[in-house]
Amino acid sequence: MPCYRCGTRQVDPEPGKPSTWHRGVVLEHQVLVCPDCYPAALADLTRCSRCDSVRLVKQLDQIECLDCRLTREPRDDDPGSGMSGAKSAPDIPDISVMSDSRDSALAAEVARALERIRRARASGQG
Repeated sequence: MPCYRCGTRQVDPEPGKPSTWHRGVVLEHQVLVCPDCYPAALADLTRCSRCDSVRLVKQLDQIECLDCRLTREPRDDDPGSGMSGAKSAPDIPDISVMSDSRDSALAAEVARALERIRRARASGQG
């Protein structure tokens, strides 16, 4: 997944060193932010309403704060939901066009797999 602001692809860090890239949520989508873009991206990242952290992740169709563990469902521009963030920002690139067709195919495959897991859990098989 590329940096959502500049499109740079993440590379593996040196062995034994942590990645300098950051995860976050922008407009209800999980994004990666490269170290160069991170200071400017702070204004774009959704913040937790409980602790004001930008350390949010989206997984299994839920958004979770890594600092205070507040978890919520993604919203459709619902200003009353648990976390606040940018509603629209013209300088933010369109996330949906940032990835190439391989990334889109992988995302679709993962979405189908998650849906199968959800259905299995809902029917008591998981």
